[in-house]
Amino acid sequence: MWKRNLISLIFLFLSLQLSAQKTDAQRLEDLKIRIKQATYYDSSTVFSLGKQCIQLAKKLKRENEIGYVYQYYGSFNYYANNVTEAKKYYAKSISVGEKTKDLKLINSTKIRLNFLILDQDVLKAEDGFKKLLVDAKKGNYIENQLEIHNGFGIMYEARLMYDKATESYLKGLRIAEKHHQKFATGYLLNNLALLKLKAKKYEEAKKDLERALILATETNEWRLRLNVLNNLGLVTHEIKDFKGSIIHYKQTVVEAKKVGFPAGILAAYINLSSSYLDNKQLAEASKNSDSALAIVETYRDPLFLINAYIMRGMVSTEQKDFQTAKRCIDSVQFFLKSYNDPNFRKDLIALQSKLASAQGNYKLAYELERKFSSLSDSIREFSNENEQTRLQTIYGKERLENELTDSKQRNKILRTKSELKSANYRFIFLVILSVSLLVIGTIYIYNVRKSRKIKSVFSQKLIEQIDEERSRISKDLHDDIGQSLAVVKSKLNLFTTGKITQLEGVDAEIGDILEQTRVLSHQLHPTALEKIGLERALNSIIEKTQAATDMLCNFDFELNGKEVDLETSSQIYRIIQECISNTIKHARASALKVSVERKNDELIVQYRDNGIGISDSQNKLGLGLLTIQERTAIIGGKLELKTGTNKGISLTITI
Repeated sequence: MWKRNLISLIFLFLSLQLSAQKTDAQRLEDLKIRIKQATYYDSSTVFSLGKQCIQLAKKLKRENEIGYVYQYYGSFNYYANNVTEAKKYYAKSISVGEKTKDLKLINSTKIRLNFLILDQDVLKAEDGFKKLLVDAKKGNYIENQLEIHNGFGIMYEARLMYDKATESYLKGLRIAEKHHQKFATGYLLNNLALLKLKAKKYEEAKKDLERALILATETNEWRLRLNVLNNLGLVTHEIKDFKGSIIHYKQTVVEAKKVGFPAGILAAYINLSSSYLDNKQLAEASKNSDSALAIVETYRDPLFLINAYIMRGMVSTEQKDFQTAKRCIDSVQFFLKSYNDPNFRKDLIALQSKLASAQGNYKLAYELERKFSSLSDSIREFSNENEQTRLQTIYGKERLENELTDSKQRNKILRTKSELKSANYRFIFLVILSVSLLVIGTIYIYNVRKSRKIKSVFSQKLIEQIDEERSRISKDLHDDIGQSLAVVKSKLNLFTTGKITQLEGVDAEIGDILEQTRVLSHQLHPTALEKIGLERALNSIIEKTQAATDMLCNFDFELNGKEVDLETSSQIYRIIQECISNTIKHARASALKVSVERKNDELIVQYRDNGIGISDSQNKLGLGLLTIQERTAIIGGKLELKTGTNKGISLTITI
């Protein structure tokens, strides 16, 4: 009997011990999740929970879990831009992994280290991801594979290789769905949606984000839910569904407060205010912009300060509260002294223009709009130059590596062919020279024939245009001026024969005839050039074009005190006339820009629009462009044309 009781007591003791271990193990997993959720912002929470996690891991004799805690510490420092500390903790994590022989932990931490490399050297990071993916596949570490595919996607996005980025995200998505990894499916859908948002595929982006939101909610991943809600707000705002964006941004505010992420709360209030403003709910827009300002005054981040004041200024302008709007403008100008970003300067000019227009100062508003357009062009050009420089650096290194490989191969080939006689090389040289001369001769003959054909076509089209112009002038003379003169003559005959006693309306009709004659004369020769000069003549047709169309027209003129002769002015005037006519008829553009300036004793005339351009398949030497080419040649200028499908047109003449 006593033996049976002893066995029962031992069994009960073991059951209680296993139950306690199970409870501790669950607590450990819960702590890890809480640490991961806190690694964006809260240092005290991260390290306090981490300390508890380490103690539990030691108690459960699961030393490898300590490595994951160090990994979370590293991620916290990475998000806080403390790269040195991040590397230190990642190194500790790898050391624990090596000690406990946890290859998955080592692979996982090296993935995060590779993200640090991605910020510095894209090509090195690409090689790193490839090697880590091999190890992850070898160990069948599914979660690690998903993070690597996500890393590839982020890397290719940074290199503007959007097709490859999409392919990487989709690869990861297929694996995540196959293995029922809901969190990974959610963040990959979120990243795919952002790519679709860039491509303006709004409906597809919205569907991906709605699905990602469901997964983030199911897995209690509040940081992912916060990002997805914010991105849903961006998409719905882009498709002008302001009520929908308001709903999403409201939820973003709630989630950001739940996570305790100050920057997230601030951004959500600014976005929410923007949506209320676009939806004409000014009171709500004002309330949320004030909430943003209240937070930003304690947060003191210049980026958010400027954004918050610009938003408050926009709302105040719509509310006709010009005094508050002016205070916001003054605040933005103050912060721009220490954070001089051209994009913020552009936003400031837009606010100033809106305020000037609301106050009825349309002249100032127009000048600010022109300044806004000019600054936008400068920012776009500067961004393109920076991006080109960055890509040249990346691809330059890639090309250098390829050249080194090619060089080794060439040296090997040269060594194997070192026994060939010099005569063979001379023979090859003669053959190449003969072929080159033949090719050059063929190209020369082809170009000569093509030039003659172009001139012949131009002459034929020019004759046709002259005939059409003569026919139009004849019709104008006959139908308008001729008919009007006939009416006047008839009235004069009736008056002289005594059939009518008064010549009512004859002076007005003669005035109409004079006006018709003046218009026809001006079309044949731009007399305005002789009277008012090139600058005012061009400014006149620019203003008429803007008044007659929906296009935004921009005009710059600077000759540094040196005048242009009448013949050159006349040809420039006709060229700009032809360009504007082509833009209105064919380009479907929303804006054009004309500039005439003198640089280093050269007169540079430039015309640009943002229309559909001329595709490679279209004939770029139509009659209009041939006429422009001929006029440029007459004044001894050099013509350069840049265009392409949906790239607008850029025409530069250097004289």
